Amino acid sequence: MKNVLPLRSQRLTFRRLTEADIEPMYSYQSREDYAVHAWRGPRDMDDVIGMVKDHMGERRWAEDGDQFRFAVSPHDSDELAGEIVLTLADAEASQVEIGWALHPDHTGKGYAAEAAYAAVDAAFQKLGAHRVFARLDSLNVASAKVCEHIGMRHEATLRESHFQLGEWRDELIYGVLVSEREFD
Repeated sequence: MKNVLPLRSQRLTFRRLTEADIEPMYSYQSREDYAVHAWRGPRDMDDVIGMVKDHMGERRWAEDGDQFRFAVSPHDSDELAGEIVLTLADAEASQVEIGWALHPDHTGKGYAAEAAYAAVDAAFQKLGAHRVFARLDSLNVASAKVCEHIGMRHEATLRESHFQLGEWRDELIYGVLVSEREFD
């Protein structure tokens, strides 16, 4: 088992999910406007409860599909500002997929970019990733900006790669290699 925690950025602390995160997470995970960019429909309460409980304890990190999901909170609070997800997409090739979601009360503060940058560095330094990538719906302009802001490059556009909300949609792939990052 590998561990990413403790992990902090300038203004944010990463922590394990707790039962106190269920209600605030449900408040955005259940929203239609959130789900538009989440590769699925809105989550119901049972989905959120299961997800939180599944990610409260230690997690494996060895096989394709293994995943860490962390709560992100401001340093001075345990309030759920958002979440970061790291998925071991290809264990043999050390490929890690990153995803993030921010509670609507915390958007516009730069938290997504700050959390994503810290998580990418943790994937390289603590998890041994060779490449970290993000897959985005092409309509998710805010996340594309986050990818670019944290030094990921646009690697591909997969035309009409998924059918969501009654239409074919494009997928954007952003990535960064460990050799492209400088660490303190």
